[in-house]
Amino acid sequence: MFDDNRFYGSIPHEVSHLSRLQMLSLGKNLFTGEIPANLSRCSKLWLLDLSSNKLSGKISNIFTSLLMMRVLYLRKNNFTGGIPQSIGNLTYLETLSLGRNPLGGSIPHSFNQLKELKELSLGRNGLIGVFPLFFYNLSMLEYQNIPLNQLHGNLPTNLCLNQPHIRILEIDSNHFSGFLPPSISNSSELECFDASVNDFMGRIQIDFKKLQKLQFLGIGKNNFERNRVDCKNLFDPLSNCSNLEKLELKESRLTGVLPNSLGNFSSKLSYIGLVGNYVSGSLPSSIGNLLGLTMIHLALNNFTGMIPESIGKLRNMERLYLDLNAFSGIIPQSIGDLSLLTELDLGGNKLQGTIPLTLRSCNKLVFLDLSRNNLRGKVPKEIFQLSSLSIALDLSQNNLDGLLPQEISHLKMLGYLDLSANHLSGELPSSFGRCISLQILNLSKNLFHGSIPEPMRSLRGLEYVNLSQNNFSGPIPTYFQEMDLKYVDLSYNNFEGEVSVKGVFANTSTILIIGNRRLCAATPEFHLPKCTTRKLSVGVGVGVVVVIALSSTIVGLALMSFLLFYFRIKRNTNKEIDTISAESFDKISYGRIFKATDGFSLNNLIDTGSFASVFKGVIVGFQRY
Repeated sequence: MFDDNRFYGSIPHEVSHLSRLQMLSLGKNLFTGEIPANLSRCSKLWLLDLSSNKLSGKISNIFTSLLMMRVLYLRKNNFTGGIPQSIGNLTYLETLSLGRNPLGGSIPHSFNQLKELKELSLGRNGLIGVFPLFFYNLSMLEYQNIPLNQLHGNLPTNLCLNQPHIRILEIDSNHFSGFLPPSISNSSELECFDASVNDFMGRIQIDFKKLQKLQFLGIGKNNFERNRVDCKNLFDPLSNCSNLEKLELKESRLTGVLPNSLGNFSSKLSYIGLVGNYVSGSLPSSIGNLLGLTMIHLALNNFTGMIPESIGKLRNMERLYLDLNAFSGIIPQSIGDLSLLTELDLGGNKLQGTIPLTLRSCNKLVFLDLSRNNLRGKVPKEIFQLSSLSIALDLSQNNLDGLLPQEISHLKMLGYLDLSANHLSGELPSSFGRCISLQILNLSKNLFHGSIPEPMRSLRGLEYVNLSQNNFSGPIPTYFQEMDLKYVDLSYNNFEGEVSVKGVFANTSTILIIGNRRLCAATPEFHLPKCTTRKLSVGVGVGVVVVIALSSTIVGLALMSFLLFYFRIKRNTNKEIDTISAESFDKISYGRIFKATDGFSLNNLIDTGSFASVFKGVIVGFQRY
């Protein structure tokens, strides 16, 4: 045996010299190339395991000579070109595993000769066509795994009657149609039945209470009867399946109310999935009896009423999804008893009251979504102290108010934070800069004010920022242009100053800044006023900046006349000191001064004192000879 050794390269052709070789196991390595054709010389080979490598090409037509083969593992490679007919010659074959290869084509008819076959695995092979009915007559078959192909056709009405040993029947994610045969009820050894994601229709007539060994049931995402399936008619029989561990009924057209018999399900039950059905009414409090549950997924239904307090008894719960229903009332305090909880989604309901402080006990949470409810009050600082949060914290679209606490600094591993559409206020705490893993930040539609804190430049992983519809002020942080931002929305705030043209600001399609009246830009693409410049302009000759002190127009002109007179006297008094002649300057009219200062515009105002205001102006054509 040479599995799991990270061998690489081609399989040596010299293997064919081992004429008495019976078992060759090279699984979980890095072999490439094709199966050596001369392997057919090893006529005594009864086990060949080449699974989990990087082999490619067609599966060699070597099996006409390997007639003693009983176990053949070729799964998880890159074989193409279809399943060779010659495999049907292996009449002693008990295990055939070809899954997770892009083989394509159809299942060879020669497989009807595999009378000893016990395990068949053809999942993810890109197979097409009708699944051969002769497989349902292979009486030794115990394990049939053919998911994620494009097989179609109806199941025979006598399904499983000729296969008394069938334990695993996985036909999910294909295009099978027709009815689920009631004959499945007689498969007393059945442990796993997965027919989900197909086109089955009609009523479910399987008597599940007979399937005492059933551990997994998946019949979701089909087209069962138009009048839908009543929960009680399905759940009452299933409550007798004492070994049931996982129940997947996603998009099964279930309707009605979950019966109290739910609490009678197996203590081994670890997963219930009812996503996308029409289940209504309250979640029965008897769910608290299912102490083995680790995951509940009830999203996209019509549940109403309060989340039962008994849910806190499910101490093994790791993932709880009750989102997109109509649950009301408060979030039960007992939810804090779920100390193993990693993901909690209660978003999109009608929950009221405050966020329970008991959530601080859920110190393994990586995902928390309480969005789109009617929650009020402050965000407890204990929530921000859940340093385990790494995937997402979403409290958006509630009625939360108050300040963000400095404890937000504990969210060092958080990637997604959405607090939008609340009534949060105050300035952003400087400790925000310690949330160094943030990629998506949405604080829009709140009452935040003040400037963006400088420590936020530490958020180097930030990609999407939405601070719109607040009262933020001050300049847009220059460090934004240094970050790898992909989208920024700063619209409808009070930001001021010039908008950069670097980094994310270089592409106007990735930034929104409308509704900030005090912003200006150097490029017209932002549709903002053009920023005024303080640089000197050059006219016909040398541009001269004239600083004019004015308390009125007359005072301004008088001062200018005095300056010209002063320079003339100065020249006559000390010619060596001042070589500039006053007569070498053009006369400056009031009109030119008015034009140079843009009508004494406030944009050109430099300062205001007790007796005068100081403006700047550029006089074009004012030359010195």
